[in-house]
Amino acid sequence: MSMKTPIGVSAVLVSALALSACSGAGGGSDASSSDAIEINVLGYAALFEDQYTAAVVDRFNASQDEVVVNFVPSQNSAEMLGKLRSESKSPTVDVAILDASVAHTGNQEGLFDKITESDVPNLANVVELGQNAEGFGPAVTFDNLVVLYNAEKVQTPPKGIADLWGAPENSVSIPAPPDIQGHTLTILTANGMGVDYRSDISPAIEKLSDLAPLVNTWEPVPDVYQPVISGTSQYGVGWNARAQYFAEDSGGAMSVVQPDDGIGFQINTINLVAGTEKGDAALAFIDYALSREAQEAFAEALYYAPVVSGTELPADVAERVADAADPNIVDIDWIWLADERDAWTEQWRRQVIGG
Repeated sequence: MSMKTPIGVSAVLVSALALSACSGAGGGSDASSSDAIEINVLGYAALFEDQYTAAVVDRFNASQDEVVVNFVPSQNSAEMLGKLRSESKSPTVDVAILDASVAHTGNQEGLFDKITESDVPNLANVVELGQNAEGFGPAVTFDNLVVLYNAEKVQTPPKGIADLWGAPENSVSIPAPPDIQGHTLTILTANGMGVDYRSDISPAIEKLSDLAPLVNTWEPVPDVYQPVISGTSQYGVGWNARAQYFAEDSGGAMSVVQPDDGIGFQINTINLVAGTEKGDAALAFIDYALSREAQEAFAEALYYAPVVSGTELPADVAERVADAADPNIVDIDWIWLADERDAWTEQWRRQVIGG
């Protein structure tokens, strides 16, 4: 069978896929587009979909003839989980990219299969922060909470999370819980106070209540970036990847600060859907998604930090993404937090937003 040389796909997987494609075509010796195995990858809609498709999916599809990936967009991880639950006996997707804490629920419910280095050789290059201790899908992107400010209205740029408390009244946009940006802000606030968030979150909640008079919205629409760009808000917090992208597109209206008082990573994982009949093809794509080539390409496209070691980013990109080895990284136990999110959200509603 003739085929292009796959990038980041193990020879074992390629051989298996080649055999599968040949048998599906009645044992013919020549590959054609009709021989390719199609798989569906579930992930975030809109900006993520556009950039991930161009930087990763399209390159994978062009790198070989055995597998064709279709990207299936969804609004958020909760929506993805609902879809996977409803299709658990007969899944229509083969791979899912979603938030680590939601993926943990899927792991517990048997919606995802474990993977090994023999299945996905590039799993060996995923840094410790991105590994799943139980062997389920690893991290595929790192993002982190950053401080946003309107460069036309703010004379002295903030340096970190703590500077938000020095903002004028009615000038800050905060995506409040249940949005995990709000939960991440809670953890970074506790960290700045020297408090272990797993032991007692009350001091951080009390401090955040002091921020309330400075906040003009707890639910920025359509997102936190647009109010800061327009000047409706002078400050905000948001995810670095989108913040960098929109800052670049804002013509200098919005600037982004990597906090000097704590880096809080959000982790998206890539998962093999249990029950898929296209496991070899799905694993081949997962392996490519964890390759240095794919990780570098997506970092350059949308400023997500690579999850694998040994990547090399252009200097102008590297300075705009957090490093997984940064000493300012705050340990966030997203699996632990999955069980605490509802209680934290309720405390926010009573003492921060409603207080």
